[in-house]
Amino acid sequence: MAKILVDINVILDAVLNRDEISSALLDKLADSHHELFITASMVAILDYFLNKYNANKAEFKKKFFSRFKVITTSGMDALNALSFEDGEDALIALAFRRVAENGLIITKDKKFPSNGLSVLTPEEALYNQELSDEGNETISLLDLRKEYRYLMEEIDDVILRCASGAKYILGPEVSKLEQKIANYIGVKHAIGVSSGTDALVLSLRALAIKLRGKEYWDKDDLIITTPFTFTATGEAILRAGATPLFVDITLDTYNIDPQEIKKALQTYGNQVVGILPVHLYGHPCDMDEIMDIAHKAGIFVVEDCAQSLGASWDGRQTGSFGETGCFSFFPSKPLGGFGDGGMVTTNDSELAETIRMLRTHGGRDKNRPEHIGYNARLDTLQAAILLAKLEHLDEFTEKRRQIAGFYNQNFKEIEWLILPTEHEKAFHIYHQYTVRVRGRSRDEVQEKLEKHGVKSMVYYPVPLHKMEVFHRTSMETFGDLENTETAVKSVLSLPVEPLYWGEKAILKRVRNSFKGDSR
Repeated sequence: MAKILVDINVILDAVLNRDEISSALLDKLADSHHELFITASMVAILDYFLNKYNANKAEFKKKFFSRFKVITTSGMDALNALSFEDGEDALIALAFRRVAENGLIITKDKKFPSNGLSVLTPEEALYNQELSDEGNETISLLDLRKEYRYLMEEIDDVILRCASGAKYILGPEVSKLEQKIANYIGVKHAIGVSSGTDALVLSLRALAIKLRGKEYWDKDDLIITTPFTFTATGEAILRAGATPLFVDITLDTYNIDPQEIKKALQTYGNQVVGILPVHLYGHPCDMDEIMDIAHKAGIFVVEDCAQSLGASWDGRQTGSFGETGCFSFFPSKPLGGFGDGGMVTTNDSELAETIRMLRTHGGRDKNRPEHIGYNARLDTLQAAILLAKLEHLDEFTEKRRQIAGFYNQNFKEIEWLILPTEHEKAFHIYHQYTVRVRGRSRDEVQEKLEKHGVKSMVYYPVPLHKMEVFHRTSMETFGDLENTETAVKSVLSLPVEPLYWGEKAILKRVRNSFKGDSR
């Protein structure tokens, strides 16, 4: 889809019915899936003419700004615009180029300073075949630049407010985000930390302090987890002093198999101190079984929720079952910041207090540390951005679920694709839409998708028990891990970028890349 800025002269001619071409063009653009923009510097001019002609501003704002995004005009844009003959138009072009370096400007001004951008008149744009909705751009797994443009009015505002407030460490936005996440998950406490990895490490460290009265677990202490996950899950266990015990997954959800947990406990007994399940791809683990097993064995549960914010099991949010839930705000996650960040959720007030100390050098105040701590705080700026994006979390989740439904409907006849499943108790957020390829080369399938402009990714090609770091330090494996071995050789994740939804012509390219391959 094109990124289009419509100049003020075109907008006014359309709104005030002064030019049929401009009116037809604006109607066409409003019904398209193109990204439409004006700049903040244009709003004052627009307001002047709306007042002059007694237009209904409330009605205009509701209709117009539902489609047009307003680009922040910076002070530096204004200063740079002074170098141009027409500073007013230059200011528009400079601001637009900052967010859309390959954008298109539609204007009646033949001398408009394009600043290297494409420029069309309204008539040229109206009949331009290249502005069809089909588009030829690559479909990415995630388009963070598009997401920024979609949310930029809110995000720019919170960034500027946070910068001018100058409370950069544990500012009010951190506390506000913690409260909102706690309410969303349905727990008493949420503690903002520097990453999802640190959320896991601090949780495991706090549990060692509470349950053993020690700073770290011992190497002989085993924590059961899945080998089919990102490195950080197992790494966190090592960093907390314990040893990961890898057990197999189920191939229907790719999550840890509760039956394998039971068998591992029968073998290792009291060596096992906890379970660290991962809600992989946004599908929750079977938390009924896992919590029942943990309670009977008298061991803890720490949930890895890096990919599952918004997912639930039997109506209850992930991150609310175990002693703690650990979330990541890495940019690609369901709720992603502009850098690293994480959150720990818990109903245990003692754990919450310990985790708060650990994230700030181990003490209640900086001069009296009680534990071996970290500099692991969530930045105020990240919290401000996350607060803005949190308002859209459920909206994006629903769009990903719609894309997953579209895929499920269109790919169900392809025999060599095993589609993802959703347990009847689960609410799957489809952080990743992951299929399995059987009876043919996964690499060839990826290459064919690439030729049709569709990106795909393998999460994860190497299981943790095959990684050098765990062989060089410590690990235990239970069973043959057959399902994990199958998954790493066959899984393939397809795009579920929420802002592509509605553009079915683009999504169909995924299906077209499989055309004739239903056998």
